Amino acid sequence: MANTTTRPGQALRALLGTALLGLQLLVGSAMAAGSEQSKVSQLITTAEEYALSGNYDEALPLYEMAIANLSEKPHRQNQLRYRYGIILNALGGQRPDLYPLARSQFDVVLRYIESSPGIPFEHSAARVRSALAHTYHQHSAMQENPNRRALMLRNAYQLYSSAIKDLRAEGDWQNLAITAFNIGQVCEWQGNLEEAIEWLEQAVALDRQYGFADLEEDQAYLTALRELVNPQQPVGNTAI
Repeated sequence: MANTTTRPGQALRALLGTALLGLQLLVGSAMAAGSEQSKVSQLITTAEEYALSGNYDEALPLYEMAIANLSEKPHRQNQLRYRYGIILNALGGQRPDLYPLARSQFDVVLRYIESSPGIPFEHSAARVRSALAHTYHQHSAMQENPNRRALMLRNAYQLYSSAIKDLRAEGDWQNLAITAFNIGQVCEWQGNLEEAIEWLEQAVALDRQYGFADLEEDQAYLTALRELVNPQQPVGNTAI
């Protein structure tokens, strides 16, 4: 049985736990720009409040309206797109129709970052690729068609792989550990247990080195994968 825990479910809890603080600068700068932007700030604030209360049916249209109203502020618009994509991705377990919408947000953010290399952005292209990969990763678990599931897992693997090198070069150790965990799970779901173990070993090593809270969870997953590859023989008194 494949382990079905995917790490960035934690990202939604952390994201919503600090939601209003997370957009403080975005809202503040919008309000400072005058009445034209105060509408945007109100949309964002209300959307965050709905999201914090779990009322996503009300929150999501407001995020979309705010994004549309930031069309002349591409930097802030893409900040919000990334945030919106994370929320959509985390909600996809209950509403799979949101995964393609999450992918579309990350695709736009990735194009923005890659087309504006001189403009600082708080999320690297590698981190966005890892988030994009996760939409395929999670969505694949809901596919009954084996060919479609295999295609989504392949997309996830390729995107995670492309993110890994840059995350390591950037020294983004926590996101590297998360991505190593996730690509390891993709390998397990593809039936490649040996490679899955290699990636989980990397995740555990990073957790241990940097004191990440996921060490116990990752170590348990690694132990389970090793047991699948080399099951321990039962101990008994009867010679076989």
